[in-house]
Amino acid sequence: MPLFPLFFMIGLIALKESLWLVAICSMILILKSWSMSRYSVLSLLGLTVVFLLSMPTEQPLAPITVIDILDAKQNGDRIRYLAKSHNQQIVVAATSDEKTESDYERIGQRCEVELEERPVLPRVNLGGFDEARWMRTEQLRGKYEVVKWGKCTETPGLGANGRRIRQQWMTRIEQLPVKQALYVEALVLGEDRLMDQMTMERFKKFGLLHAIVISGSHIAFLILTVLWFLKKLRLTRERRFEFLLLTLPLYGWLTEWSAPVTRAVCVAMVLLFCHRINRRPDPLWVVSLIGALQLAISYTSLYDVGFQLTVGLTIFLLLSRKMWEKIKRPWNWLLISLWAQIMTSLMLQLAQQTEVSLWSPLLNILLGGWIEWVILPLSFLVGTAVLIPSSDNLIRLHGQATSFLDQALAWAEKLPVPTVAVHLFSLPVLLIGTGTVLSGWWLAERRWFGHLVPLVGLLAASLYMDHQTPERITFLDVGQGDSTVIEKAGETFVIDTGGAFSLSIRPPLRPFDPGGQIVAPFLHTRGETHIEGLVVTHADHDHIGGLVGLLRKIQVDTVYMGQFDNQDPKRRALIDQIEATGTRIQFIHSRQRIRPWLEVVAPAKNAEEENDRSVVLLADVAGKRVLLTGDASIDQEETWSVQKVDILKAGHHGSKTSTGEQLLQKTDPDLVIISAGRNNRYGHPHPEVLERTRDRTVMRTDQSGMITCSATGCEPMLK
Repeated sequence: MPLFPLFFMIGLIALKESLWLVAICSMILILKSWSMSRYSVLSLLGLTVVFLLSMPTEQPLAPITVIDILDAKQNGDRIRYLAKSHNQQIVVAATSDEKTESDYERIGQRCEVELEERPVLPRVNLGGFDEARWMRTEQLRGKYEVVKWGKCTETPGLGANGRRIRQQWMTRIEQLPVKQALYVEALVLGEDRLMDQMTMERFKKFGLLHAIVISGSHIAFLILTVLWFLKKLRLTRERRFEFLLLTLPLYGWLTEWSAPVTRAVCVAMVLLFCHRINRRPDPLWVVSLIGALQLAISYTSLYDVGFQLTVGLTIFLLLSRKMWEKIKRPWNWLLISLWAQIMTSLMLQLAQQTEVSLWSPLLNILLGGWIEWVILPLSFLVGTAVLIPSSDNLIRLHGQATSFLDQALAWAEKLPVPTVAVHLFSLPVLLIGTGTVLSGWWLAERRWFGHLVPLVGLLAASLYMDHQTPERITFLDVGQGDSTVIEKAGETFVIDTGGAFSLSIRPPLRPFDPGGQIVAPFLHTRGETHIEGLVVTHADHDHIGGLVGLLRKIQVDTVYMGQFDNQDPKRRALIDQIEATGTRIQFIHSRQRIRPWLEVVAPAKNAEEENDRSVVLLADVAGKRVLLTGDASIDQEETWSVQKVDILKAGHHGSKTSTGEQLLQKTDPDLVIISAGRNNRYGHPHPEVLERTRDRTVMRTDQSGMITCSATGCEPMLK
């Protein structure tokens, strides 16, 4: 069977990585696809040899004093370099000085450096970014910060020459308007360094991100265009194929041989070569073999969501060709897009990404078609036009096409229910859901109602997980800030949204926003795109900095703010921002009950200090009394009428001005939670607070990541 090489490599890697469930499934598929043929034996032996020869040797890195810069991405004053040292790839971050316009000129150079190693973190919040997994997938051996730059010279070699040529080309492209340059670099060179946060979120939200990266469809378009052009030049069929076989590797070289480009170019070259010698290979065999070779050369690609999606969906579409042939267009296009969305949702569950759009299948046809058939060819032409004199009409036309796309994406955000969140499945539910989808696929080839089975199955699985959700309170790791999520009585409340402090002089293209990038993805794993309440304890940035970002992704019934924290112009501006989203605001003070299980302890009156106006809450969740203290000071704590609690969230991130001895004696908590950032510049939690709580159990988000408390106890994300 054509898929044997891919199943074999997945099984081999699963055994190496101790992924026993994957190994068992792969073994079944290997036995099913095995045939005693020359092809099976040769592929087994060849892939095994390549796998063993490509296995990286884990050796400790020698002290790094010189690095070769391979790539770079700048975001505000910060720039992240992909570099190589001692034949190992590493990540190096630096801060640009005020005089430097761009640090991209270091690409393709060898630089003397003084570096300081930085820790690599695993996933610290459900739905959040897993840096450790990303480092492993990309085979990066370390993460460093530049302390001092030394002398830089051009790196010798063909690869470095290609990087410098590519950088010069992108410098020309970036003289275009930013939006146009963004699409040209993404579609022609596979580079997303100009991608702003808003554009990125829109493409991810509607499942269109695949349309603006180089993929098989882009390479197919390039090949068809070149073949048509060469035919007009009256070249023979054989010469046309030979020309492409010679030039496609050049295109891969200019695009840095990224994983999707490598896959697409290799598949194309195999198919072109076979056509040149008048062979008609099975595309399924080609995709399977190239995917298996990629895994043999770089086994960590198995963990890459991009690899899983592109290879998996391509194989799915090839295997189901007969199904689509029976259905008239354009309905088959819609069904193909729908099935792709279903399969994508299942694969994203593995990466803890659960937000999907019901409009994605239709938008993939309409906007995906616009990108493929209008913006892509224009981007190739404009990308060439920046190197040679040409008419401004071409650039103007490209600008109109990209502007229409941006307007269409903005309009799509206003559609009814633009996105939904599928609950993060447990392993048994995920396996049952996958089996349901595959059963529906098999049934759909025979009966029309088979197309409904996956939708019903995924919906039932999400509802089941939602029904099984226990009462719990979660203290998210938002760095130096606060954000807490309470789930009780079928309702969800968020208290504060975190915030990131930045000294960047240049505005970042993708600013870190804990509300949109930590709190909202966490809520999506709970199947939530709508919550009942959001409490703002006070208006310090580390508590409200993510509020607007959260409101962009999550619908909130009511935002609750302190009665005395809405007086000055800065607070009024925040209120105006909230009201602009159509969200209702309610002002609260002590002795109010937001819910029967959520009581407001403070503030009872106005205070000069902003921290002393903090909303203090007493929650009854999962049989535990939890006191959430905001940033209130010790003087305010002494006025509260509170008794014994099970969990106390330390005030002001563990500052010595909060969580006094009197409060600890009054509440006598079994557990103290401290929400603080790693290596924060304030020195939180303060040694005095740690001394006061030395006889109590203390858990810290900077050490434990997200902390979830339910009836069975409190569990840290990092064990």
